[in-house]
This record gives sequence, C-alpha cells and structure tokens, in this order.
Amino acid sequence: MRRTGRALPFALIAGGLAACGSSSTGVPAGFECLGQALPTTAPAVVNVTGMVTANVLSPAPVPHAFVYGFRTGDTTHLAGDTTNTPGQYSLAISTGGTPVNGYLAVSDSGHHIDTYAYPAVALAADVTENVLMVSSSEFSFLAAAAGITPVAGDGFIGVVVRNCQGTTIAGAMVTSMPAGTVRYNAGGGPSSSATATAADGVAYIANVAPGNVTVQATASGQTLRQHTVNARANAITLTEIQP
Repeated sequence: MRRTGRALPFALIAGGLAACGSSSTGVPAGFECLGQALPTTAPAVVNVTGMVTANVLSPAPVPHAFVYGFRTGDTTHLAGDTTNTPGQYSLAISTGGTPVNGYLAVSDSGHHIDTYAYPAVALAADVTENVLMVSSSEFSFLAAAAGITPVAGDGFIGVVVRNCQGTTIAGAMVTSMPAGTVRYNAGGGPSSSATATAADGVAYIANVAPGNVTVQATASGQTLRQHTVNARANAITLTEIQP
C-alpha cells in the first residue's frame, strides 16, 4: 500500500490542497504513483487499528461498537473487536501471505446507521482506519443540505479522493457504475450545486442500487485507480479513491 494511515469519515473532512506543479515524470505532482503495480505479497498478519466516532459537526468516540473485518465475498469474519471507551478498536487479520481484499463492518446496536468501510486497495500492510458514523436524523439533515431525497432500500457511498501522498484532492470528479446521485462539499458542508470536490476531497454517491458498485475519479487530467465496493440497502459505505 502507498501509506499506512487513513481516515474514512462521512463528511466535513479537513484537508489541504494537493501540491501544485508537475513532476519529472510528466504527471502532476502528487500523481507519481499512478499506474504502479500493487503489492502481491503481505505479512502473515496485518493489523487494522483505528477509532469509531459519531457526530459530523463535533466527532466524539463511539464506545461498544462492533467492528468486524471481512474478506470480500466471505460471510465469516476474519477478526472482530468491540470499541473501548475512547472508541478504539484493533483487528489482527491473517493474510495467508497475500493482500486481503476486504472491508470493515461497523455497527452499534442501532444507535447509528450501519457502516461499511472499504480501503482503496487490498490490505498489504498495517493500516489505520478511522470510521465516522451518523445517526438517521443526522443523515436526513445532511441529505437535505445536499439536495438529496434518499430512496428507501437504496445504498449510500461516501468517498474521499486522495493523491499518492495521502493529501485530499480539490477539483476531483467522482463517478460510479451503476450511477447514483453525486454531490460534493462546499463552504464546509454538503452542497446541492458543487460540481467537484472541495479541498477536503469528499464526494457522496446517493441513491445507488444495492450490490457491487465501481467507483472512480478524475483529477488534474488524470484517471485514478477504480475499485469495487458493495452498497447495502439503508446503510452507509465509506471508501477512498487513490491514483
């Protein structure tokens, strides 16, 4: 993997603008890793640690949340933990020596919407995954701010677009297959009119049909690496897009 720390929050993510200029390879700075081969081997155990929080405007720890790590396509979890009082969890995932294509499933007995977090690439090293959950009422408020009318039974995907150094990217455009309703942040919150990511790199794909969804993005004239996540009915899926 290109880096070992990530956050997968729902909205209002603080982040800086991608670096300006071009690299000696001819691609814009921050996109030097574009097209590079991904790792084909992994340590016997990959440690996934992080924090589960809630409340977009003022994130606070979520204790006693259930966090499970799954390999994509499997129904038996690879590892599981319950968050402690500070909202922290830790999973030790056996890899069998190859990168794990998988996700985290996070729930807290119905206090917040069930959330599924997918990395941008298969796990091949220790990683930090911080997950921000939202309540049903908070989701409705944010959807209204973005000009979205949620459709019961559809899925929702929150995306953060980053460059090779992990910096969030402004000006990225996100698409999905099958398509959903795409929105971005502007002025520190969800917007009904923004046409590309703000400095926080955040995009939302609402009202997408449940099932496998391929997400991708373009930024600075470059097409970033696409990958597939699973959108679930009446749940939130979080992921990142990287070069």
